[in-house]
Amino acid sequence: MQTRLVLFTVGLIVAFVLSGCSKSSSSTPTSPATTQNSAPSFPSVVVAGPTTTSSDPHATETVAYATSLNAYTSSGIFAAFTGTNGTQNGNTWTWTVSEGTLSVTFNETKQSDGSYTWAWIENGSNSSSHVTYNNWTFFSGDRSADGKNGEWKVFNDNTTTLSGDFVWATNASGTLTATLTAYNTSGVLTGKYIVTNNSDKSGEVDVYTGTVLVFKATWVAAGSGTWWAYDSNSGAQTGTGTWS
Repeated sequence: MQTRLVLFTVGLIVAFVLSGCSKSSSSTPTSPATTQNSAPSFPSVVVAGPTTTSSDPHATETVAYATSLNAYTSSGIFAAFTGTNGTQNGNTWTWTVSEGTLSVTFNETKQSDGSYTWAWIENGSNSSSHVTYNNWTFFSGDRSADGKNGEWKVFNDNTTTLSGDFVWATNASGTLTATLTAYNTSGVLTGKYIVTNNSDKSGEVDVYTGTVLVFKATWVAAGSGTWWAYDSNSGAQTGTGTWS
């Protein structure tokens, strides 16, 4: 469906951008004051599906929906920066990789409340696509000081048009809710899905085409679950079942 296509497209863009970049030799901070502070970690959140070995296609679909959200904060996205020396300027840390005239930087800035904002910015020409970027923001977002809440905004190539918006929030009971909203190249809503992870490992997935619910699944802590399917036009239920 369209939402899954957006995730796939984002993954391709990340791989495409980084495939042409080698690790830079960024220098370490020289100020004694800044060397006392360690660099912040890259944004990370783990969204889980049901713990099940069921071969039921709806069970595997549910797991795929849930875990694919992890693509937005997977270590693979930041692989090109791993091992480079981030430089510190005040409350901002910057990592840089480059290839030819293309320069990709990732910035994290600590706020007064301990939270962080971040941005992935590109400049120069991509040698593969020959697209030229001028201070273009690919990703931007923020996270709370404890990392339990945050947001990614992803933009269509070389534009300010939103492609995807990924938000996660954790409540006082430890329930994590992660929401991905997808848009087409014109910025029009195409779909959304919401994954809920409860502290006892039960959860729920809700998938929308546009604003219409088309798939829903819930599971218990042991991993068994129930699913429902709906018509993408009318929203009428077209099927339901369980897995164990």
